[in-house]
Amino acid sequence: MITTKRIECLMNFIEDKKMVSIQEIAKRFDISVVTARRDVEHLEENTPNIKKVRGGAVWQESKSGVSENNGNISKDYLNDRFLKQSKTNQNEKKQIALEASSLLKNGNSILIDAGSTMYEFAKCISPNVTITAFITAMNIAEVLEDMENITKIVLGGVFRSKTTTMVSSMMEQMISSIYVDKLFIAATGLSFTHGFTCNDILEADVKKTLLKSAKEVYWLVDSSKVGKISSFQISSFNSSHTIITDDKIQPENLRELEKLINVIIA
Repeated sequence: MITTKRIECLMNFIEDKKMVSIQEIAKRFDISVVTARRDVEHLEENTPNIKKVRGGAVWQESKSGVSENNGNISKDYLNDRFLKQSKTNQNEKKQIALEASSLLKNGNSILIDAGSTMYEFAKCISPNVTITAFITAMNIAEVLEDMENITKIVLGGVFRSKTTTMVSSMMEQMISSIYVDKLFIAATGLSFTHGFTCNDILEADVKKTLLKSAKEVYWLVDSSKVGKISSFQISSFNSSHTIITDDKIQPENLRELEKLINVIIA
């Protein structure tokens, strides 16, 4: 079965190589030639940049020389809105994700919130670390699916395809019944007047419940969100929590944050 993780990696592989053979794809992803050909056909149908040619695939730039992939590969697996969001400040999110993944230790139990930064975080988790991961988003579950050392528990609820998240009172009840070592949580806004905020009232409720279910709380928030206020408050500042952000944060914002919360610069 084709997976989000493989199709995204394949797209990046073709973009890097510009031209690849079906045999190269099969060898790189340890799949059959038939499966490799089917994957290429899927990408050709759903992305503007990849074209199937005899015996392989090529990457084509737009007339302006800019790659046109805006997330269309996601029609079956990841929605357009999510992939567009994931491209914003992607390097900073990867920095933050890598720093957060370094905090994991064998035997840890963790909760992973939804969002594009959390998606990058999941991709940075070492396959060699032995942990239990409670997951609130289907795309993150797919990223971790092949990692045998990770015990994966998907918290059920109402699936929202636009954000790939799970919500509902049932979901909140499930979260309330667990307690983990570390929570990795996201926000769409962070201000000194309103704390951590997001754009969705149902997701805000889930995030509030997540905060009650962990010994250590790590906010993964890129610097572009500092000073922004979204519609619904998740939490005010808590001096026992830690925020992991990138090195593009304004010095004055960093100084203010350090008075309110532990800060790690990725």
